[in-house]
Amino acid sequence: MKNDERTVEKNKKELSLKSMYFNRYLLVRYVSAFFFFTNLYWFVSLLMSQSALFLVPLTLLVVLIISIAEQVKMYSDHTNNPKYTRYCFQTLLGTNVLLILPVSFSSSFTHLYPFLIDETRSKLLIFFILITGILLSKHILNRLNQIRHNEDKHYKRIKQYEEVIN
Repeated sequence: MKNDERTVEKNKKELSLKSMYFNRYLLVRYVSAFFFFTNLYWFVSLLMSQSALFLVPLTLLVVLIISIAEQVKMYSDHTNNPKYTRYCFQTLLGTNVLLILPVSFSSSFTHLYPFLIDETRSKLLIFFILITGILLSKHILNRLNQIRHNEDKHYKRIKQYEEVIN
C-alpha cells in the first residue's frame, strides 16, 4: 500500500515538472495560434479573391504548422532550443517587415489585400496589423532566447520546485 502511494506521489511530481517545463512555452503557443488563424483568414480571403499571392500566407501556414508540431512534441520531449519554432518566428518577423513596403504602393496593396478598399484607412489597418506582428514576433524571439539560456522566470520557479520535492 505504501509503495503504491509513493509511486502515485512520484508520478504526480514528475507530471507537475513536465507540465511546468511545457508551460514555459505557453505564450509562444498562444501567439502561434494567433498567427495561424490570422494567416488562415488571409489565405482563405486571397483564395476567394482568386489572387495568385495566396502562396504567401500558405507558406507561412506551413511554417507555423511545423512549429506547432514541434511545440506539441515538446510535451513529451522537452527542449530549451526549439529550432523550428525559432525559425518560424524569424520567418514571420521578416515577412511582416517585407509586407510593410506594399502598404505604401497601391498596386501591390491591392494584390496582397484584394478584399480591402485601396484607401488610407485600409492601409493604416494593415500597417497596424503588420507592426503588431513584428512586435509579437520580436517578443517571442526574445522569450525563446531567454528559455534557451534558462533566464526565464519559469525556469527559476521550476528549479525552486525541484529543490522542494527532492
